Amino acid sequence: MKITRIKAKNYKTYRHLDLDLTTDADRPIILIGGGNGCGKTTLFDAIYGALYGIDFKSKRHFDELYNSGAKLENSNETPTIMLEISFTGNVLGQEIPYILRRTYQMIDGSIRWSVELNMNGNTFRYGINTPATERSMNEATVAKIIAANLPSELSNYFLLD
Repeated sequence: MKITRIKAKNYKTYRHLDLDLTTDADRPIILIGGGNGCGKTTLFDAIYGALYGIDFKSKRHFDELYNSGAKLENSNETPTIMLEISFTGNVLGQEIPYILRRTYQMIDGSIRWSVELNMNGNTFRYGINTPATERSMNEATVAKIIAANLPSELSNYFLLD
């Protein structure tokens, strides 16, 4: 798996993040650095949340992760957190592009969520309102794709200090 882009909307300190992580063959490493409190850990949280989702415990938990600037600017809009990760994976020797998006909304005090995976033009969608059988099938497909493309030692690539 090569992560090529991460997007976050209204997530923690990120109001709108669109970070291109593509690399060149002769320079295959990206370094993320900065002072304390500038968002490095939040970036890695966004990558993890895009891949595996966020397990919101309560409305308060959602409010803690929802960007404070968005609260002020969009007081009349439905509070929405969106995490999206683009990556490529190798399938039968061919590099396949993927885009995985997770969206969370606070509607009438309840958290509504949805997941969409675009795999080279084929789309798998499910969410809180998806019928159980369809949701289970698509959820298993998405989990299988992530597991197949994600090296188990991924944590070795992220050095946090």
